[in-house]
Amino acid sequence: MAPAPASRLRRESVVRAVAALLRWLQKHPTPAPEPIYLILTLKAAPVRRFEHKLRLPHSPFPSMSLVSDRLPADLPDDIDLLPSSALRSLPAATRRGLVLVDSRLRVPGGGGKAAGAKRGVTVPVDLSDPAWIESAREAARCVELRVEGGTCRAVRVGNGAMPREEAVENVVAAVEAAAACVPRKWRNVRALHVKSPESAALPLYSAPGSSSDQDGDGDREAPKRELAASAEEQGRVKRPK
Repeated sequence: MAPAPASRLRRESVVRAVAALLRWLQKHPTPAPEPIYLILTLKAAPVRRFEHKLRLPHSPFPSMSLVSDRLPADLPDDIDLLPSSALRSLPAATRRGLVLVDSRLRVPGGGGKAAGAKRGVTVPVDLSDPAWIESAREAARCVELRVEGGTCRAVRVGNGAMPREEAVENVVAAVEAAAACVPRKWRNVRALHVKSPESAALPLYSAPGSSSDQDGDGDREAPKRELAASAEEQGRVKRPK
């Protein structure tokens, strides 16, 4: 088996970009911490659609909420309890966090799926399992890299309230995991950026001979569209201008 290509990411580039982004977020406060995204741009789109779980050292979500009509005896202090009615209209702050949903809940007409799921990142949990909290925390550290077409994708890797070192560790882990699972690995990575929904994209890496301002397919708006799609999937509601 051929050895995996060595990492091409410089940690100091991540530290510099993350620090600048966190400073920007501090100067532009919001009611709830803004998500931080890794923007992955490939040289060539994969032939087949693929999905891959990236495990991060720290949860990228600033909060966790449990939607249930029963109170677990061991509910941790850092998990907020919400009634089942909250699924129909999740609070704004919850849309940026992780929502745990009691697996016994069923919404009429929902086909077993939680209503309002597209407004927040929801994970079903079995409260009868003694290890449900550990399972929930593990789920909170996993994000999905899903490539359906095109050469650009956004992955949530942090939030504006994270300590800088934790955000850096998450970005580095996400980059290495993503580069290891995409076709042709690092040889197919054109550029990497980090950004929040309203900030500029800050560069982390650009392949030799390429420019972060130019895509091979000539589509300079692709990163913005992919970020918008990921933000919609992960429950961010864009603020009116």
